[in-house]
Amino acid sequence: MNLIEGIRDLLVIQVELPELDDPEQQDLLTEAINNPGMFDAQLYMFETAGMLVNVLFRSKEQQTSLLLSIVKPLLDDLSVNLQTTTKGTQDVVPIVKVHHIIMALGNVAKGFPDWPSPVPEGWIGPPLDVFGQVGQAIIVCLEAMNVFKVVRDAVSLP
Repeated sequence: MNLIEGIRDLLVIQVELPELDDPEQQDLLTEAINNPGMFDAQLYMFETAGMLVNVLFRSKEQQTSLLLSIVKPLLDDLSVNLQTTTKGTQDVVPIVKVHHIIMALGNVAKGFPDWPSPVPEGWIGPPLDVFGQVGQAIIVCLEAMNVFKVVRDAVSLP
């Protein structure tokens, strides 16, 4: 738990918008996604957080509680930014933030191993109820923001 608390400040998503060389020819949204700055490196921290939740805790309750402590702030931020984008604003920051949050949530899930076959005795599976909440939130975003290719791409990336 102390290890995750030590990296918690690194699990806050900041959007960096690039400077456009030619604003008439370049799309700020596309450039922000193609040049995410520190966010690419930050994705590894989200995956590491998922790994730590999986490895450090051997009870379903502990895993669920810790995983929620990681994904709940992201889900709250996702909701805020989704509401901002559906108000018709032309600001690209909330759209980029939704993209980044979806990617971060996916990387948290990557930190958990695949379901083993056969399932070993005593194996504790991941907190599927939490991942169900995450999946539902992503589906809501995709339905509301399906006109944005960057959001569709974030959902479909491995």
